[in-house]
Amino acid sequence: MTRMPKHVLKLLSMVAAYDRGDGVTFRAIPRGRWRLAEHPRGYAVKARTFYPLTARGLVEVSGDDPLAVPVTITDAGRAYLGDAA
Repeated sequence: MTRMPKHVLKLLSMVAAYDRGDGVTFRAIPRGRWRLAEHPRGYAVKARTFYPLTARGLVEVSGDDPLAVPVTITDAGRAYLGDAA
């Protein structure tokens, strides 16, 4: 698997750090960005940062609320982080 850009790897690392098995919540904020609800300083990313991760099956984005989505890291995502280290 090819190496992903730093900002995409950072998002994967943040989801891994805060996901305790039931996922983490990202909330919609202005300018097409999403903020990690559990992060104490408000880590935020552009929506398109999720696309490489979901396309490769490294995270799962679910839920039907357009303003708050649960994101869960997959076993493949944890393995990818282990290989990237």
